[in-house]
Amino acid sequence: MSATPLRVLIADDEPLARQRIEDLLRREEGIEIVGIADNGETAIEKIRALNPDLVFLDVQMPELDGFDVITEVGTDKMPPVIFVTAFDDYAVSAFEFGAFDYLLKPVDHVRFHQTLDRAKKRLKESPQPSVSTQLSALLKYVGQLDAPKNRIGVKVNGKILFLDPDEIYWIQARDDLARIHLAEVAYDVREPLSRLEARLPHNRFLRVHRSTIVNTAQVREAQPFDQGDQLLILRNGKRITTGRSYRKAVQEFLKRAT
Repeated sequence: MSATPLRVLIADDEPLARQRIEDLLRREEGIEIVGIADNGETAIEKIRALNPDLVFLDVQMPELDGFDVITEVGTDKMPPVIFVTAFDDYAVSAFEFGAFDYLLKPVDHVRFHQTLDRAKKRLKESPQPSVSTQLSALLKYVGQLDAPKNRIGVKVNGKILFLDPDEIYWIQARDDLARIHLAEVAYDVREPLSRLEARLPHNRFLRVHRSTIVNTAQVREAQPFDQGDQLLILRNGKRITTGRSYRKAVQEFLKRAT
């Protein structure tokens, strides 16, 4: 009689990362992939509906990230987790704190097999360690339980800062970084501008250039500039020129404001 397969769910918003984990899992015996989610909301729905034995959970997903998923499902109902992350220092500080296994992107097959083997052994332990207690401790460590829902968490120098979107003036893409400008300080985060844009309130933040997002509440003045573009002057005096590809969105914002 064959053993009951380990029922696994994959939650990752990056197609290549999802496919990599799926391919590696399909090479393993005794594994059943019961679901795949490409965003946090779908991950919550599938975890609740399918009750998997193990979840490969991406930490950095737009709108609802990995920690949001755990919070919404509830630490008492969340299955054991292997975290997937692109942030080495962040993973070490957060996950090793709670003795959680994690995989760094791009996922290495040797590390993957080691991590999966450890997860299998832990799931066979009797009594099993309390997943709820471990996850609660992790969420407290990263400040998720105490963070107001209207704030966004960003990784800065291995730490998580929770920023009030109202305090953000504008965000600028700089090579592989995004610089978030507040009134008197700016933070560099290693996150694509598009991903930050997806996590910000859509009714307040506007992409005005391929490398620039502005908080529309901080716009003091708009002046016509060069063949249909606009010069936006923020409340702190910063002058931002809009881009051709974003003219329509900027014009719609100006119409709503008048």
